[in-house]
Amino acid sequence: MLNEVAENQNLQEYSALELKLRCNSWGKTVITHQYQTHPMRISRPFRLDRDNHNRAYIYLRNNSPGLFAQDNLNISLSLGKNSQFYLTEQSATKVHPMTKGSTAKVNYNWNIAQQGIVEFVPEPLILYQDSALQQTTKIEIHPTASLFWSDIILPGRLARGECYQFRYYDHYLEVCSDLGELWFKERMYLKGQDNQFCHNELFASFPVLGNAIIIIP
Repeated sequence: MLNEVAENQNLQEYSALELKLRCNSWGKTVITHQYQTHPMRISRPFRLDRDNHNRAYIYLRNNSPGLFAQDNLNISLSLGKNSQFYLTEQSATKVHPMTKGSTAKVNYNWNIAQQGIVEFVPEPLILYQDSALQQTTKIEIHPTASLFWSDIILPGRLARGECYQFRYYDHYLEVCSDLGELWFKERMYLKGQDNQFCHNELFASFPVLGNAIIIIP
């Protein structure tokens, strides 16, 4: 019985979302494969551009209140030739307090084929007091494809005066060609409670952090 309980807990902690999108014969980007486990969900595709019916707009949803200790979210995307995809989130991602030594994990693994276009514009990431998050992003992209990737980080619930009380935020980003050639990588390790610069005039005046990456052919 104990083994069954532990097994069920591991299944709940590990969550996966797998998407494959392709451009169909009518010139519209459609979902050809979708696999998701709780709490990951996506909306149906929307066509918000009157002059461009190819691009699919999709909302990513997390049906839980946020990220907790030992959560492990894995988001896999494969975008086919000539496809266009815009992904955003329905609400901000809240990383909740955790015991010391615990962390939450989010992993992105994306592949963008020839002349594909991906725009990822998520809602802010809010790092609550005592929280810790490890994020890994690996993107393979064809030289003729395009990518816009952004994120916004709030170092706490600022309206409550909670600022830089989280433990750490660790993000590793790697972008390479579809043949495996490394184009660039970035490592962002942001300390919270032990941050020596959080009371610096520059950081105190502008606590919200942002990052944007653009790749064009």
